[in-house]
Amino acid sequence: MKKNELNIDAILARLFISTFKVEERAIAESSKGKMSISELHVLREIGGGRDRTMTQVARGLKISVSALTIAMNKLEKKGLVRRERDTEDHRIVKVSLTTDGFEAFEYHDAFHRKMVADALKQLTAEEQKVLGKTLVKLDAYFAREWARREKMKK
Repeated sequence: MKKNELNIDAILARLFISTFKVEERAIAESSKGKMSISELHVLREIGGGRDRTMTQVARGLKISVSALTIAMNKLEKKGLVRRERDTEDHRIVKVSLTTDGFEAFEYHDAFHRKMVADALKQLTAEEQKVLGKTLVKLDAYFAREWARREKMKK
């Protein structure tokens, strides 16, 4: 690897870890230790105001439906989500947030918006534009790479 590639790899790794740690601390403070970061990401993927299927949520999180089921069991016991079988096709399970789940979702969403806004204040308008375009391209690359590797597993 070239020196520049090593720096980018190190920066991406540090960004991931730092973001995770900041988010983990905020969750611990806001939920008084009652919710894990993984559970909050499930709430975020379900989102507010729309029913989603278990399959849609699992795909969005890039996890299996069985792994999502484990998380959903915990979240359901905590009163944060609900599951209902589709009335026409009983194989389909729709999931949504309860009032408490929606409140946790909204709090976490506001936390993310503030975190991003605060981070972007460090950049000029032009740097923000370049960063936005760059992140879109990186996101597309990683999505393609994940999909390619998923196909290889089958």
